[in-house]
Amino acid sequence: MKEVLALIETRKQEFAKLPLFRFLQDKNIDPKERLSWAPCLTPLAMGFAQLNKYDFRKEPTSDPIQAIINQYTYEDDYHWQWFLEDLEKLGLNYSIKFCDAARFYWGAETQKTRQVCHQIALHTFRAEPVVVLSAIAAIEATGNVAFALTTQIVEELQKTNGKNYRYFGNYHLLAESDHVIGFDDIELLMKNIELTEEQKTKSFEIVDKVFELFTEATHEMKTYAEKQSIVKLITV
Repeated sequence: MKEVLALIETRKQEFAKLPLFRFLQDKNIDPKERLSWAPCLTPLAMGFAQLNKYDFRKEPTSDPIQAIINQYTYEDDYHWQWFLEDLEKLGLNYSIKFCDAARFYWGAETQKTRQVCHQIALHTFRAEPVVVLSAIAAIEATGNVAFALTTQIVEELQKTNGKNYRYFGNYHLLAESDHVIGFDDIELLMKNIELTEEQKTKSFEIVDKVFELFTEATHEMKTYAEKQSIVKLITV
């Protein structure tokens, strides 16, 4: 499993250099504008609860790794509530017609992001627990990159408005670290697991797929943020 962890670290370092994350670090841009892509995250933030419940969780189980995965799915089950709270606090809870909302969430602007949970479910369907564990470790790595940066942004906002942002802030980042297979502890859990060559190959494949899916989603979110900036310039 050490080889899988090494691949995750390599892909994580590459992931951290994506345009969206450079955008998040640009302090010349208003903090709220740096989070203007947040509505595009809805299919992911809301979809992970179902991914955990209906795809990753397998009960009952006698497999120790599956038992750990099951515990993880319960720990991660309610983060969508924090997401909705933060959209409200960021002023992104727009009042729009139902049909307009449907067009947005099933339209081109969220096409890649909608595919993330679906494709992960598809590629882990009936996979062995060690392979699913590799997928979760990759997911946690992408979240660690993103939330480390959004935490810095909401800390800027908190200095001016005093609001506490649970999803995009340190609260979520700490919650991810505290998972039974949170990013900080994933190496301790995985490093001593011995994989067969077939398991290793499948784990490599799912890790690459997870990073590919999240990479495409970040490009989509960056494009949306740029459009929002253009609209703002036109309307000011």
